[in-house]
Order: sequence, then C-alpha cells, then structure tokens
Amino acid sequence: MWFFALKLLRVGVKEAKKHKAKKNGSNTNPTDSEGINLDRSANMPFSADSTAARNPLITLLETVLRFVQFVFGLTAIGLYGQDLHGKEKSAKWVYAVVTAFLATMTAAVYLVLPFLMKGRTPVARRARLQLPLFVWESVLCVLWLTLFGIFGKMYIGDYSEGDKVKRMRHAVWVDLVNLGLWVVTMGWVGLRWWRGVKGGQEGGEREMEDIEKAGP
Repeated sequence: MWFFALKLLRVGVKEAKKHKAKKNGSNTNPTDSEGINLDRSANMPFSADSTAARNPLITLLETVLRFVQFVFGLTAIGLYGQDLHGKEKSAKWVYAVVTAFLATMTAAVYLVLPFLMKGRTPVARRARLQLPLFVWESVLCVLWLTLFGIFGKMYIGDYSEGDKVKRMRHAVWVDLVNLGLWVVTMGWVGLRWWRGVKGGQEGGEREMEDIEKAGP
C-alpha cells in the first residue's frame, strides 16, 4: 500500500512540474492559434545600445571624452578670443570663437544631461536621437576642419617673433586636437545610429518570416 501511495505521489509531483514548466513557457513565448509568435519584444528594433544596462566603462570613457572636448573648446575660445578686443575684428577670428563656443556648449550639454535625466532612458539608448546627433557632430567636425585649414595655412611654418604668432601656432594644434576628438565621438554616435537601424531591419525581417511561416 505504501508502495502505491509513494508511486502516486511521484507521478503527481512530476505532472505538477510539467504543468508549471508548460505554463511558464507559454508566458515567455506566447503564440496565437495560427502559431505566430505574439511576443513583440523579440521583434522590436534594437535600441541604440542593445545591452540592458550600459557598460560603466563605456559610460566613463564617453564622459571623459566629453570633458576633454569641453576643456579644449574653452582653450580655443581663450586663444582666439584675445584678438576680438582690438579695433580690427577679423571675420576669421569671429568664426574661430563661434566654432569653439558651439563645440564647448555641445560638450557641456552632454555632460549635464545624465544629471538632468536621472531615472529616464539615457540619450545613448534613444535610437531616434542618434541620427540628429550624428548630423550635428558631423557639422562640428566640418567647422573644426575648416578652422584648422584657415589658421594652419596662415601660421604653420610661420616662426616670426611676436606673442600673437606664437599663440596662433598653439591655437592651430588645439584646433587639430578638437577636430580629432569630435571625429571620434561622431563615429561613436554614427555607430550607435547604424546599430539601431540594423536592429530595426532585422526585427522587421523576423516578423515577416513568422507571418510567412504561418501561411494563409
């Protein structure tokens, strides 16, 4: 009698485990009557950063890059801004200060946003923002490249005496550093945008494959 009771208990426990596993499976991967996967989360476009939580090292590296951009932007403003107080204000120096100001403000916004958006989705994981950010950073790269070309042509190789000439030679290399920094972050943002577009296309393709397999 104990033998049969123990055997029935084992069968009951086994069937209960099967029922629970089946129930959990249906909750994690629901399908309709035609076998189409109803779990849309698998087919949704990837975010700009596909990981559930951003790697803290990547976040730290990006923050350091933005801070360096901010510092070198201020440096360029200081180097070129000294010549705006004279009677003759050249358009070239005005262009230099405006370019450095735009870059500095952009870096400052990147640095401040994480503190203003606590508890919200970070900018790096918002796929819709990556293309506009990529375009804007591309514009900044063009501005820095133009600035380096203008003053590089004027002062690279010019070793004449004078504080202004020495300062402008230093400013040219600061422009080059700024250009390199913004090219790096532009490529970073562009990569996030490309990953988001690619993830969206793959999600749409999987959804179409599920519908085609289900048939009419």
